[in-house]
Amino acid sequence: MAIGLFKLSKNQRKSLTGIFFVLNVLEVLLGATITGISIYVCLAISPMIISEKTEINFVFVVYAIFGGNVIINWLIGLKICQKCVNQAHKKSTKSLLLVWYCAGTNAVITLLIIANMSRKANKHIIKSMKNSIQGGMKTYLSDFESKETIDRIQYELECCGFESYKDWYEVEWIDGTIINAKSPLVEELRFDQSKLTMPIVPWSCCKVDFPLQCLHDPLQQVGFTNIWVDEPNTVSDSLNTKGCVEKMKAPIGWVIDGFIMIISAIVFLHIIIILASRILYTSSRNAILLYDPEGTSPGWVFGRGDCGYARGKTLTEIMGITNEILEQRIIEQKRKERLKAKEEATPKKSGHSEYTTSSKTTGIVERLKKKTHKKEDKAHEEEPKTT
Repeated sequence: MAIGLFKLSKNQRKSLTGIFFVLNVLEVLLGATITGISIYVCLAISPMIISEKTEINFVFVVYAIFGGNVIINWLIGLKICQKCVNQAHKKSTKSLLLVWYCAGTNAVITLLIIANMSRKANKHIIKSMKNSIQGGMKTYLSDFESKETIDRIQYELECCGFESYKDWYEVEWIDGTIINAKSPLVEELRFDQSKLTMPIVPWSCCKVDFPLQCLHDPLQQVGFTNIWVDEPNTVSDSLNTKGCVEKMKAPIGWVIDGFIMIISAIVFLHIIIILASRILYTSSRNAILLYDPEGTSPGWVFGRGDCGYARGKTLTEIMGITNEILEQRIIEQKRKERLKAKEEATPKKSGHSEYTTSSKTTGIVERLKKKTHKKEDKAHEEEPKTT
């Protein structure tokens, strides 16, 4: 008994070939999307992470590699699509189709495993971002690279700190070598006498569109020091209060969610491609076995002759064809092959005949010319000599 049996005409096989081709192109485009987005994350988002770049890059490099595998596998599928139609009777087509199924299924299973781990990877990336920004804040004034990265992130994303602008109030990023820790103003602004923490944030936390002066450093803006005490809301209005992790994790979260959706689509299309290719291949092969390549033939997902399965109806039984009709088709097929061979040989024979006739004609003309010259020479010799 055949599973997924369809009787396809030649036009239907042609239509199924087009569908098979389009599905492979879609798989290639999805693989290219995974690879492209992974490269973008490694080149554009990863540099914003001060520490643990290696772990983040590793996740997306793996995505890029398997996205490349998807591209290669289904580009090969475009060639296999042609072989399923034009060379279905060859054993090599059957073997190549099986290898292609295994390679595609392996890539899909791996992508499913990666998709399952993506959520954990996303949590790890968010944690890495927080640790990275927190570490950069501590070395903001002592390490130029950290300062440059933090300023770029806060300015471009319009954020401040890792969770809130008040994170700068709790991190000891200013030390006694930069300010006079014993000055009255510093003593007044300090939150804790055991730590050098004050309500100071870098300039990159300032709002670009704030109409008044940005209030970010009471030690430098001495004339406005009372505002930090009397009008704290004015201070916060001049700053970007949202943390940078919240804004940085958003695109990563979108990428991870997008990858999960793309991988789901790849899995679904892979199943459809296997079913379509099986029906197309078996129908094209069975049309040849029935000695009727231009006619209708059965195609199936699994049936007689697959993996040693020898049960179920034969091709003639499925199509309702008697052995006499099949014998007539075989005779007619052989007759067509002889006619075709004769037609292919006829131009060569005709050409050979023309060449031979032309050669014979040329030879006769040459012999006649020689005889004429001999007669003329003899006539000249027999002429009487005059004195």
